[in-house]
Amino acid sequence: MKKRIIPICILLISFCFLALVGCGNDRDSADRTQLISETGHEGHDHGPGEHHDETAAIDSEVASDWCREHGVPESVCTICHPSLIAGFKESGDWCAGHDLPESHCRLCNPDIVFPREELTPAATMDMTHDEIRVTLNYRTNAATCATDGALIQFALSNTAEKSGIKVQSVLEARREIAFKAPAEIVFDETGISAVTISVPALVTEWLVSPGDRVSEGQALAGLQSSEMASLRSALLTSFAAFRVKQKELDRHTKLKERELISEADWDMQAAVTEKARAEYVGTRGLLLSAGLDESDIREILENDDVSHRFLLRAPTDGVIIKRSAAVGELQDAGRAFATIGDPHAMWIEAHLTERQMHDVALGHGLVFSSDGRGVNRVGGEIIWVSRFLDQHTRTGTVRARIIDPAHSLRAGEFGRVQIVHSQNSDIALVPKDAVQWEGCCNVVFVRETADRYRPRKVRLVGSTGPYYQVADGVQPGQMVVVDGAFLLKTELKKSSIGAGCCGLEPVG
Repeated sequence: MKKRIIPICILLISFCFLALVGCGNDRDSADRTQLISETGHEGHDHGPGEHHDETAAIDSEVASDWCREHGVPESVCTICHPSLIAGFKESGDWCAGHDLPESHCRLCNPDIVFPREELTPAATMDMTHDEIRVTLNYRTNAATCATDGALIQFALSNTAEKSGIKVQSVLEARREIAFKAPAEIVFDETGISAVTISVPALVTEWLVSPGDRVSEGQALAGLQSSEMASLRSALLTSFAAFRVKQKELDRHTKLKERELISEADWDMQAAVTEKARAEYVGTRGLLLSAGLDESDIREILENDDVSHRFLLRAPTDGVIIKRSAAVGELQDAGRAFATIGDPHAMWIEAHLTERQMHDVALGHGLVFSSDGRGVNRVGGEIIWVSRFLDQHTRTGTVRARIIDPAHSLRAGEFGRVQIVHSQNSDIALVPKDAVQWEGCCNVVFVRETADRYRPRKVRLVGSTGPYYQVADGVQPGQMVVVDGAFLLKTELKKSSIGAGCCGLEPVG
């Protein structure tokens, strides 16, 4: 098959090569190509495709103004620059619940997207060397454009090499999905105890404060209740009746042994004694459920105490999370006076968007980074995924168990989680230098022969170190241009106005 090739390609390539070699400095052609890409100038008019290069400087400024630790522009980060807080509060842009500007609070507004997060893959967020670089908002390719069926053909097989064009192989790896989401440290609900009593009572004083560590049986508050006086009186009455019946049963037992009473008489007395014991045990249980412990009951029996005052005691060891009753407030029976939690049992609770919820499952790992201490990170394992979305925020909740038992996180601490997991499918890894935005598509140039290069549209789905994760467009093992890709892109764009050495492959 014959291919349409424009003869002017020889002169154009020779001119580019001489211009690169004769500039009088030691930088190689790859450096020149990068300089052209960054400045958007090559010494001649690029035509309609130059608009994207002109905006590169603006995108660079937006990309550089970024606080990696807190996920907002550095120039308006109130955590790094507390002096900005007063201005946000004066303008009414402030979320008091999370101590952040309302325009920065992703917990209240999960759809917030800053300009930095809308940039092309070239402006992705830098992370530490052991983190995966992730950009989820890659530009989508046009369905049809001049790239379709295009072919770049050099007149000589060594022209590409002399022009400084270098290639690198496409790699293959397991596909990874990674994203960030706002999160909070909360107490493990399975380790939380509500302190309740079975009678209505009035709080006269609190003996502990939220955050205090308490042990089982420790007095938490002073209460008073009219029903408590009645229960104490009933306890003394039932205990006295039980003691009398027990003594009578002991006498009947001796008479039975001497065969002075019948078996029926003894059985009747045993039943009466058992009834009295049951009434005493029942009253004792009512007092225990009302907040007393065994030491309180012993004191009632020893001192005949029928006071309406008593102490509310902790049912377990832990930390006071919340005091639900104010001093002087009458609490109904069954209402919680306080909440106690296990300080070592905490969850990482993250709030994901609807799209992110499809990419998580039980057992996936995550890393929590506190807003106030971004350098401190704690790992976790997802143990629960919500089956519904919040009707207002349209976000779903996932909970993770904290892996490190020696963590120093506190309940109520806000931060962000990074969730990274591998999928079962493989994906191609393309060097980032090989990907060019052609104006409507992300393209790479695949070397077919020494003198022939074909542009291929690629769909970017992620980033791993110096490589982009590509879902389709190229195959592992193919050779793509890394140095000189910008030069080929220039030739490709010229083809759309009838210049350059780029042709279209004939049909049939």
